[in-house]
Amino acid sequence: MQSKTLKLGQTNLHELSDMVKAISHPSRMAIMYLICKKADKKMSVKDIYLELKMAQPIISRHLGILKNSKLVERTTEGQLTFYTLNQNNETVKRIADCFMSL
Repeated sequence: MQSKTLKLGQTNLHELSDMVKAISHPSRMAIMYLICKKADKKMSVKDIYLELKMAQPIISRHLGILKNSKLVERTTEGQLTFYTLNQNNETVKRIADCFMSL
């Protein structure tokens, strides 16, 4: 049985719900805040774990959750892995605006 896509305006409420759940953890909120405040909206895993003073595997797990919920995208440049906001998603842009205003 397929569920109906619930929408509020142009926002898919199921997608928004998944995103809100993903950022509901304080560490993931901190990661989103860091990426949003970065001028180029791009941070390496190393930069994130050094800034938050957390172990790399923990940061990687949180980044995986953010990626699976389509909040961030992962790119690799050489041996470095970077995370950026998913700029192709209007809901992510709105969430980023909220973090920018903090």
